[in-house]
Amino acid sequence: MLFVFVIALVGSMSALRIAHSLESRHLFARSELTKIGTLVFACALALAFALPHTHACAWFAIFSPIMCAAFSLCARVSRRSREFKRECASLLSVVTLKMKSGRAFRHSLDEAIAESDARVRAKFTAIASNVAFSQQRTGMPIDSFVREFVEELAHIDRQPHLAIRRLETYRDKIEIEEDFRRRSGQVLARLRAQSLVMCGLYLAVAAFMISKFGWRANSRLFALATVSFMLGAIWLWSGGRKLKWKV
Repeated sequence: MLFVFVIALVGSMSALRIAHSLESRHLFARSELTKIGTLVFACALALAFALPHTHACAWFAIFSPIMCAAFSLCARVSRRSREFKRECASLLSVVTLKMKSGRAFRHSLDEAIAESDARVRAKFTAIASNVAFSQQRTGMPIDSFVREFVEELAHIDRQPHLAIRRLETYRDKIEIEEDFRRRSGQVLARLRAQSLVMCGLYLAVAAFMISKFGWRANSRLFALATVSFMLGAIWLWSGGRKLKWKV
């Protein structure tokens, strides 16, 4: 009983830490995190009653819902980040068109924000506030892209004679970077899919070798092959991110 209590306490602290990190970075609202936390708690409670009362099952019942929620939240954050960058590029295009029609930068920015989608309007309003009070450097965003976006708009605000050119250049930069990430992600995804196929083939061959020749007589060979295969898989999944793809 004490073991289950300690594991539940550690799991709760881990979940709260993840939730606090996401909320501090303004990635999810507190209401969304409350709903997700309630769902995770319900899943953990259901697994605790359904699985046998062992230490391993206690670990699985508490941490598997937390890990599943963490991975799904990370995927959602990545998707929201890509969508927000596309919205930023669209905002810059609208601001550029309004400035070409004779409006000032801040007036064009305010109008473009008012016409933007309701999902991102609050974020754009906060960005415009940081641009307007950029000299004070208070409440700067934590996200690196948003910080760069605010600083670029602040530079444009201080140099109105170069505003249209800098807006178009920065918009093109965002679009090119997103296109590059999309294409390199597709290449890396194909490589990882092939690695999963190779993993299945390796396990099938290993099972065949064990059934034909036994494990004990060839344990060193199996250990060496497993270590080599794991090193290759780790390099592909982690070190592959550092490769520069030609797209």
